[in-house]
Amino acid sequence: MKFVFLFLLLIVVFVISITFGANNDQHIVFNYLVGESEFRLSTILALLFGLGFLVAWLFAGYFYFIEKIKLSSALRKLKKLQSKYYEEIKNRP
Repeated sequence: MKFVFLFLLLIVVFVISITFGANNDQHIVFNYLVGESEFRLSTILALLFGLGFLVAWLFAGYFYFIEKIKLSSALRKLKKLQSKYYEEIKNRP
């Protein structure tokens, strides 16, 4: 269900960006480190939006992966402590 909402949100953002891009046909000069080129404003906006989206997903994925590792480590420690605890209870007189 969460995937469906995420997919619908992505489609809405895509449609809005296409609509916005269709109305911006102004040409601008884009200066980058090596040179400069002339692009349509909508192309620059779409590229930068896509790049920002990708970078955000990479950061989110990195932190999600780190938290998954921490959680699995904590669960292993918890399992070990629970087994020790149950062994102590079992061996009590």
